[in-house]
Amino acid sequence: MNNTDAIGFHDTIAAEFTRKYESSKAFQERFRIWKALFDRYINATDHVIDLGCGPGIFSNYLAGKGCTVIGIDGSATMIALSQQKKPSATVQYIVQSLPLETLTPYAPQDIVLMSSFLEYMDDMTGMLEQAWALLKPNGLLIVSMPNHRSLYRTIERTLFWLSKHPAYYAYIRHTATKESLNRKLLELSFDVCETGFFSGQDPVSRLLKPFLAAEYTNNLLVGVYRKKAFLCTESLQKTME
Repeated sequence: MNNTDAIGFHDTIAAEFTRKYESSKAFQERFRIWKALFDRYINATDHVIDLGCGPGIFSNYLAGKGCTVIGIDGSATMIALSQQKKPSATVQYIVQSLPLETLTPYAPQDIVLMSSFLEYMDDMTGMLEQAWALLKPNGLLIVSMPNHRSLYRTIERTLFWLSKHPAYYAYIRHTATKESLNRKLLELSFDVCETGFFSGQDPVSRLLKPFLAAEYTNNLLVGVYRKKAFLCTESLQKTME
């Protein structure tokens, strides 16, 4: 299994995935959570690169806010959907598998976004190092990933092992806890601004929310991280190769 397989899968679900932002409470919650982070951390003058941008929901929102945005996704179908609702010339969409082969075409960015994308990458560390290299000094990385401690995620993993459903689990390479994600980003020369949990609209999570902590009843975690001035020499060399 490789990244090409995940791209092909997302080509097949692109239209359904996009519609969920209108029909699914979980996707509507996702937009609310990310929008709150955008409004708190991102200025209208910022330059943003959205890695794994999908149908461009976040990229188009930020372009409408005034940001200069580059959305990149390996799925040509997702990018076509992004273009349909493009609000202005300040957002550009590119079909490109990730990680990027070279960073040369891209100016240093104020913000890098990775929404529910990193879990599909074979080399998670390498992708995060590339995000560091794309950012200006003190730039921000905003990233979400599957929450490893979510009880619903545990059920999904078990169901997939038994029945190969839900289908998307075939392409998941990584999950994380709040502690493991923060530790990884600290190791890669980021400071932690904030982390939290969201996406608890499934029946299991809703039932358990009154009794258990958020880390067990939310399926996704999200973090905001600020780039430090220096990346360790070994990681920087690997990133720029």
